[in-house]
Amino acid sequence: MAAMESVVFQATLLFWSLLIAEAQIMTLPACQPYCGGIEIPYPFGMKAGCYLEESFKLRCNSTSAAPILTVNGIDLQVRRIWVDDSTIEVDFPIVFANCGGKERNTVVDLEGSPFSFSRWNYFIARGCDNLALMNQNQSTIGGCISICDKNSESAMTTCTGINCCQTKIPSYLKVFNVTLKGVDDGKGKREDTECRYAYLVYQIWINERAYGIGYYGQNEAPYYMRDRDYVPVELDWGIDKRVFESRVESRSFDNSSYTSHCEILNPSINSTNQSSTVQCSCTAGFGGNPYLDGVCREGASLSSYRRNIKAKMAGLGMLLHFHSIPVRILVAMTKT
Repeated sequence: MAAMESVVFQATLLFWSLLIAEAQIMTLPACQPYCGGIEIPYPFGMKAGCYLEESFKLRCNSTSAAPILTVNGIDLQVRRIWVDDSTIEVDFPIVFANCGGKERNTVVDLEGSPFSFSRWNYFIARGCDNLALMNQNQSTIGGCISICDKNSESAMTTCTGINCCQTKIPSYLKVFNVTLKGVDDGKGKREDTECRYAYLVYQIWINERAYGIGYYGQNEAPYYMRDRDYVPVELDWGIDKRVFESRVESRSFDNSSYTSHCEILNPSINSTNQSSTVQCSCTAGFGGNPYLDGVCREGASLSSYRRNIKAKMAGLGMLLHFHSIPVRILVAMTKT
């Protein structure tokens, strides 16, 4: 209980720290800093001259309560953008099968973009005897199976393998599709009419729903998403290495500054696009937008603090006792 109260307290401190941080310079001069109450830090922007390149262009209009990010023709509504750890939180479509007209299996392809699915996401599936597989290039790369028990009292509030299962996803993932199918219940094949669904979801958001804490303010059946169409997902992002190098060469960005530093990431092993990306952060003790030259300021560090909070909140997931079946077993089951 004390540990839980500590996390809540630190989450509250984080919230107020973020309010204070709003005074920091996050955009280029004359660029709109907000859309629908959501801060738009550089390299993102909404008009020419405000974003680094087309990949970071956002759309903000009167019909949208939040900015829209378009990746390979798919529109994703933005919930938050963080420059301290180069992540963006977006609404992501849920995959449905046999759910009363909600059948949908939208594939969001991040190939060729500066985005990838963060390791802070879970893959969760709900349904009676539901085998949910993540596939890429005709191969199974992850998944889980939920065992049927319609009388379980915990079916709506936990995700330990009874009517709900969850697992982690591969690192640097760029694209996947989902297959939902019923499994043998021991009495022959079950008629495949059960409502099944699966979704990728931001780990901290789902944990906070489960425990009713944090700045999301949720306290409801945490894994029941049948009435939703989208859930929050976190994406990692970075600057294309070639774009970054051209900025350094043209002296539009000083990579030798002691207040910030940038790191070249290796090409994704789960991507067919082999271009490297660069992520920047303010040096310990400094805070601000590391993607703007010279704006990391001393005494305004949120970077390491937020990462610490993130890790502690994610640690709550250990209480959920993850139920996951190894991929090799799942693959074997699909062949029976």
